Amino acid sequence: MSAATPPNPGPRTAPMVALPVAALVLLAAAMAIRPDIMGEASLADFVLVSLFLGGGAAWLTGRAVAKSWGSYWKLVLYCILLTVAVRFCHFALFEDSMFVAGPALVEFVLLFSIASLGFRALRKRQMTQQYGWLYAPDGSLAWRTREDTPV
Repeated sequence: MSAATPPNPGPRTAPMVALPVAALVLLAAAMAIRPDIMGEASLADFVLVSLFLGGGAAWLTGRAVAKSWGSYWKLVLYCILLTVAVRFCHFALFEDSMFVAGPALVEFVLLFSIASLGFRALRKRQMTQQYGWLYAPDGSLAWRTREDTPV
């Protein structure tokens, strides 16, 4: 009688990894084809405020939620608030429109994707350090069940 292999809880192909990466790739392609989806902001303004400042805050937000062992779905609420803050920075610094759905959606997708990757990176570290007897690292965002783990 063969022992069943336990399921892999943190695969590289998990939706928490694949969807944010795909969203970032699609967003970059869409911005290359149609730069007007950023709203009235120039590329330099978008990169400075949205990518560096907002993206850095999103990465740290994802890590903070993971560090407190919080639910992944808390990121949705936090990223909505972060999107409003980033839109306000565009409004206050560069006189961009604050309440326009298109640029706000682009900001949210960008920030939520970065926050998701930050969440996953810390969760992988937590799972492999705290449960090292059960899980082993499998890349920068994934973990796998150790082969020597009893079933």
